[in-house]
Amino acid sequence: MKCLATWRKMELLQDEVNEALETYNLSDTAQSIYIYIGAFHYTCIASIRRHKYFKNKSFSTLKRAILELKNHDLIHALPSQEDKRVMWLTLNPSKE
Repeated sequence: MKCLATWRKMELLQDEVNEALETYNLSDTAQSIYIYIGAFHYTCIASIRRHKYFKNKSFSTLKRAILELKNHDLIHALPSQEDKRVMWLTLNPSKE
């Protein structure tokens, strides 16, 4: 049920995101990850990878899409205070 609620949030944001991101020419995976980060505010690549929507995406594809978003300065990666291996992903407020 939680997955359906998450998916509904992503659908509602899709039109706004398409309009906001049209100048960046992002891959579909990068756009989906951007929407996912926007829906959850702070997330990490592990939680993205575990989500059912991204089940068919390889880890390297997810990393490439996140790097694409970081290169366009659309997201920030903030190190976790508890676990130095975790980078929390959040939207860049100046690009929202």
